[in-house]
Amino acid sequence: MPISSRKPSEPLSVLIVGCGRIAGGYDDPAGPDIKTHAKAYLRHGGFRLVACVDPDPETARDFAARWGVERSHVSLEEAKGCYDVVSLCSPPEAHADQLAALLEWDVSLVFCEKPLTDDIAQSRRLVEAYRAANRPLVVNYQRRWEPCADQLRQEIADGKWGRLLSVQGIYTKGVFANGSHLIDLLQFLIGPVTPERVFETRTDYSEVDPSLGALLRSAGGAPLILSIGDSRHFTVFELDLLFEQGRVTFADSGWTIICRRIIDDARYAHYRILEPLVPRPTEMGRAMSSAIASLHDSLTLGAEPRSTGATALAAQEICHALLQLKGPIA
Repeated sequence: MPISSRKPSEPLSVLIVGCGRIAGGYDDPAGPDIKTHAKAYLRHGGFRLVACVDPDPETARDFAARWGVERSHVSLEEAKGCYDVVSLCSPPEAHADQLAALLEWDVSLVFCEKPLTDDIAQSRRLVEAYRAANRPLVVNYQRRWEPCADQLRQEIADGKWGRLLSVQGIYTKGVFANGSHLIDLLQFLIGPVTPERVFETRTDYSEVDPSLGALLRSAGGAPLILSIGDSRHFTVFELDLLFEQGRVTFADSGWTIICRRIIDDARYAHYRILEPLVPRPTEMGRAMSSAIASLHDSLTLGAEPRSTGATALAAQEICHALLQLKGPIA
């Protein structure tokens, strides 16, 4: 039943496309954590898992049984119908065709895993098509829904940290796969960034998605250095922002934050230093739940989602520009 004709008390109907890890595989239905689409929808209480799609029929059936989904299908066309929300958890190479097909369905909102597509021109066309159709397109850059990141964003906007001086980030596993998360988080926190130079290239994930070390600039001219590791050894995702009034570090893939204000140095007179390191956990464990709650608010209250097709496209544009600047692959 489409959103326009459903009763306010009825749960929103959901179709999940792709029955892999982010769809439900990372979670235990009985466990306390919420890291996937299926569990977040069920725990929210305002949604009903009507159908799921996976090209492997056994995978689709097992997913439906595990998460209490009413119907399983092996193709998008087989699942065609009216839904309030469609969650696209399929591989990126399938997104373009699926997003285009869903424009012809009676669907109120599409929630897509990143990246939007694996081709920048297709992403541009689809974002414009969804805008023209007045169809909400939400993209799962989870850190936009993490409360600590949202609080820091507001503090930066309010001038509580002063002028941005510099940024250092480090990531692994592809500029589109993981680097786009770092770029999107940066643009969420400080606004648009501009790529200037790529100084290192490494294939630690995919030939078509290398990790790129690069120099970018903020709108205010602050240098932003992105360094890379090698996911064949271990993964890393960290972001360090230096301001006039202190330093903020996201560590442990964003699960830890360290906020350090300026204090007088007790050891050396007339020097000012940063407070001691006191790591504290972020609320990344709430990010998926917050994302799903925002979908409900968008459809029932008209609230604007924090991560849209337009914001995801902006991150993909930066990644695409960096790819054009890349040097030899190591």
